Amino acid sequence: MMRTVSTTPPPTSVPRSGTAPNAAPDTVLGTAAHTGLGTVPNTVPSTVRGRPEQPRPQHVAGFLYAGIWVLFLAVPLVAAWFSTAETHWRIIAVAATLAFGVVYLWFAWHFFSCPEQIATRRLFLACSALGVIAALSIPGIGPWFGAFTTFIAALVIYTRPPLVGIPIGVLIWAAPTVTGYLLAAEPVFWIIGGPGIGMLFVIIFRITEYYDERDREQAESLRHAEERDRIARDVHDVLGHSLTVLTVKAQLARRLIDADQDKARAELAEIEQISRQALGEVRSTVTRLKSPHLPMELDVARDTLESAGITPVLQASEDAADSPVLAWALREAVTNVVRHSQASRCEIVLTPQLLRVADDGVGVGSSREGNGLRGLRERAKTAGAGVVVGRAYPELEGTSPERPGTQIEVRLP
Repeated sequence: MMRTVSTTPPPTSVPRSGTAPNAAPDTVLGTAAHTGLGTVPNTVPSTVRGRPEQPRPQHVAGFLYAGIWVLFLAVPLVAAWFSTAETHWRIIAVAATLAFGVVYLWFAWHFFSCPEQIATRRLFLACSALGVIAALSIPGIGPWFGAFTTFIAALVIYTRPPLVGIPIGVLIWAAPTVTGYLLAAEPVFWIIGGPGIGMLFVIIFRITEYYDERDREQAESLRHAEERDRIARDVHDVLGHSLTVLTVKAQLARRLIDADQDKARAELAEIEQISRQALGEVRSTVTRLKSPHLPMELDVARDTLESAGITPVLQASEDAADSPVLAWALREAVTNVVRHSQASRCEIVLTPQLLRVADDGVGVGSSREGNGLRGLRERAKTAGAGVVVGRAYPELEGTSPERPGTQIEVRLP
């Protein structure tokens, strides 16, 4: 009868009533008006510069969908036409049917065009008003007044979670319809069957929309979680590397401050430059505007290794592409070498499809991978690349069984 369209609640809106189907209401109709599909309109539309807020396209679509069902009010009109009641009662029944349709559409438009939640009291008043109008038709059409109950039930079903709205809606439909059927002089199946079929469609559509929207919300929540993980990984990659470089250069500057003040000043100048660069990269990472560039990372890697007292050996192909994945991998690998390897030599091999970083340090042993390597694996997997972490022995010169070193290899698809 009436179709809700999901809207995004404003920041100050009341939290939605359990997106899970087993959420229990606070009262019979629930103290908060939640559809399970989004917030449901409440009181007066918000205004902008004194003018009511313009209805959104989805509100108009929902109103049109609700309006289509008004065609089924032809049932009480036909019943009034063929009724044997007195003429004035038949006229009242026709007038009541037309008034019911107008009021129902007014409520439908109001619910779909207002961004706030609809309060329980307001919903009760709406259903009561429609019930009174429908009752005026009883003398003219008799038991066929049950055709109105589906519309009233739909207001409740589509403005409350299914666990609450459907039972109450079924009660609103069943009680008067079954009573009218039992009291009818000539009981006919369609007195119950007609509104019953309508109720069946209302319930099926409501449950389908509810669970479809819940799946969309869960997918959206998962997408946000993945985005947060990506941002956290990027911030870790940027800050972890930059802070490691700053620590190494600060230690070197402290050792040189008495022995070679000019070189100490140069190291301090590099610390300032790296700090500014790290700040810019953090800002870029948070706004998802920038990825590291491989040529720049090669230069930074060489300087970082030299500052840490590790001899860098670079073998970079001239036609190597500026791959963000390889740039992130190089950054993380060099950071690990400086932090954990205790190495004296680090070899970096770069080709268009491969990055290999190997050191002659103590090796990874049985230690667990940190956030950096896990983040690198996730990033490479997203790009379809493969990551292999193992021992550099015996391929790398200077390694031994006692100090097997570490080798990180990233291969593009």
